[in-house]
Amino acid sequence: MGAAASGMQTQMQAEHDPNANFPWWVRFVAKGLGIVGGFVAIFFGILGLISLDPKCIFAMLLQLVGGCLSIALEAPFCCMFVDFIERIAQFSETRKYWHKAVLFGVMGIIPILICIELNSVLGSGMIFCCGVVYGFMALGKKADRQTMMAASDPAWSPQVNQPSAS
Repeated sequence: MGAAASGMQTQMQAEHDPNANFPWWVRFVAKGLGIVGGFVAIFFGILGLISLDPKCIFAMLLQLVGGCLSIALEAPFCCMFVDFIERIAQFSETRKYWHKAVLFGVMGIIPILICIELNSVLGSGMIFCCGVVYGFMALGKKADRQTMMAASDPAWSPQVNQPSAS
């Protein structure tokens, strides 16, 4: 219990770090999409198993696995009764944003590509959206205008290349 409490304390310190690249709400949006998307994927995955198409049944099974894995990665407190979830959560918290973006993007897009139905689009679509948010976080903040213009064209000068105000 002490290890779990210390792990939660370090996670809270990392989430409220004032030197972080992103505001606290962006990280919570990504986590929230992962958690809600996991539950929605499980719900629609169970509903989608009432299909007669074997490809759609396989896609819904993948969606169920993706939903459970999404919840285990983003909300390990929902699965405290499973003994190996703590290791999965610690592994997830040490990953970079682009690792999470690729993982959630692949988990979300594969069931949609296998079976394009409302169940798979709604369920796996939210997991894919979580991957998109993590992808934007991996790209980083946008630079200011001067830095972007200087990086795009070395001959650009703010005094010469500005249109006249008249």
